[in-house]
Amino acid sequence: MIKRDFSAITKESYDLIIVGGGIIGTGIARDAAMRGIKTLLLEKEDFAYGTTSRSSRLIHGGLRYLRQMEFGLVRQDMREREVLLHIAPHLVHPLPFIIPIARPMDHLALPLGMLLYDIISFDKSLPSCHRLSRRETLDREPGLESKNLAGSYLYYDCQAPFVERLCVENVLSATEYDALVLNHAEVVGLLRSGNGVCGVQVKDTISGEIHKAKTRIVLNAAGHWVDCIRGMFGDSPKQLIRRTKGIHLLAPQTSKNAVVCFARSDGRLFFVLPWQGCSLIGTTDTDYSGDLDSLYSESSDVAYLLPEIQRTFPNFKPEEIFYTTAGLRALASTGGKKASDVSRAHKLVDHEQKDGITGFVSILGGKITGYRAIAQEAIDLVGRKLKLKAHCHTASTPLPGAASVPATEIARNAQRSGLSVGTIQHLAELYGSRLSQVMELVYRNPEGKQQICPHCHDILAQIEHSVKEEGACTISDFLLRRSGIGLSSCQGLDAADTVAREMGSLLGWDTAEQQRQVEAYRVQAALGQRYQTKPK
Repeated sequence: MIKRDFSAITKESYDLIIVGGGIIGTGIARDAAMRGIKTLLLEKEDFAYGTTSRSSRLIHGGLRYLRQMEFGLVRQDMREREVLLHIAPHLVHPLPFIIPIARPMDHLALPLGMLLYDIISFDKSLPSCHRLSRRETLDREPGLESKNLAGSYLYYDCQAPFVERLCVENVLSATEYDALVLNHAEVVGLLRSGNGVCGVQVKDTISGEIHKAKTRIVLNAAGHWVDCIRGMFGDSPKQLIRRTKGIHLLAPQTSKNAVVCFARSDGRLFFVLPWQGCSLIGTTDTDYSGDLDSLYSESSDVAYLLPEIQRTFPNFKPEEIFYTTAGLRALASTGGKKASDVSRAHKLVDHEQKDGITGFVSILGGKITGYRAIAQEAIDLVGRKLKLKAHCHTASTPLPGAASVPATEIARNAQRSGLSVGTIQHLAELYGSRLSQVMELVYRNPEGKQQICPHCHDILAQIEHSVKEEGACTISDFLLRRSGIGLSSCQGLDAADTVAREMGSLLGWDTAEQQRQVEAYRVQAALGQRYQTKPK
């Protein structure tokens, strides 16, 4: 259970305070708490709010990193892919990928790349890649451009359809081991002791109150805000990260499988991914220096993707795009390379070694796939600094919902509740074995089985569960990061009033606050519509 208790932080002194509640920060909190480190996690918005929720939602080694000869990065992520299939099988699923053979260079480069991908993932549980004929390719993907198509390669990686839930489950696991985790908790200052950091000032962005929390080490896992946190020490350090923007388009389902595309304009790789009955298409990679808290797809971003998609899928209709998303990468390298050529490998910075600031560590870069290994490396360092010897168990300990939900249990819940098998299956995919907690609410109050939105299977009981068990504080928290409603084609706009009313009754919101929540959500959703090709 995620209990948002600010009063606790002023009464305690922590071993470790983590700033940032994305997938890496929450993974670190879980690892630290499991090793007995007294841990506080602070997230200024909500868990998975930033880069994590704006990603391609893939758990993969990364084919394009082979071209950059980052074999170590690919091998780490292939290994971590297997770990996630074991500890989060309800959230991470195998996904078939098709790479069309259509360019002259493909006939040489793709066989070599596929062979390397198989070799590096020698201990995988997924099928090995193999070549498909032109006919087999078009049978699998009839919408592909057939001109110049010589066939394709089929290989497997994985998808985390609701990576936000992966974040939430890491948080839930951390709390099971006594970590305190707070969302809507913005770090507004660092507490200093000589030339070191000894704590933070944190603002409860809901109440407006400011608190102080003391610690032995502050770990800066703030993603693309990492330089903002580092700058709070008082000097003007050299920028540690390079920010690049990536956008995605959500459109009607374009492909049956995940399809790897290569942009003719610059050779970049991007994906057309099946997701929630739609296609998630992206991503771009351009340097960014704008507002870190208000991201959206610009016309140039969309204009880059559209002709490239239509070269691969000639029947793709830009006017049918539902919405776009935009996110930032926080890359460890700030060199002069082209944005798409900058390494995705992470970097751990001990500021005591780098610039003489004790009690302060930063994490730069890193991919979602490798989050657990990155967390392990970070807590190994923290353990050495705290003179603590404790082994990491996150690779062998399943996340809270990981136990399988048998088909018989799904059928039994459907029969008892009167909900469809499809709805129960959807809930099992979100909650895994924690499905029983949601169903208990339904059995206690049958009104809880009412559908929230006509576009989704989600039900009212999930709202109560998200508030009481998972720390949801705003309707955005629920719509975008506890359920998938806000990620559907309607962006959750058809459900916003219902969710505000239900959350309001649980959290004591008056009518004015409910309306404020709805308006704030509409403003956020409008960013995804900003560069729509044709008004809906």
